[in-house]
Amino acid sequence: MSIVYTRTGNPVSGKQGEALDYFKRRAAAIKANYGVDCEVKIRLGGPVGQVILVSRLKDAGELEAIKRRVVADTLAGKMPTAPAGVIESGEDAVWMDI
Repeated sequence: MSIVYTRTGNPVSGKQGEALDYFKRRAAAIKANYGVDCEVKIRLGGPVGQVILVSRLKDAGELEAIKRRVVADTLAGKMPTAPAGVIESGEDAVWMDI
């Protein structure tokens, strides 16, 4: 059963462009470093400028393995991080395809 992983970011007012740019850079780095395709979308309606990163993976094991690498590489400064004061809040979710 495949899964869909999402990371949602709510930008600080006036920082919508910077939030979108960060999500695009993060998606490109995930593709380049781990071979995972990520889609970046902005919400139509709802919180202004809300951005979401969507990736599809074969199972929770693949997500866990990649997530561990992403966290380690982020802590090591090898992955883009959101500039200070750009993302107000965020949420990760995992969905199962049935």
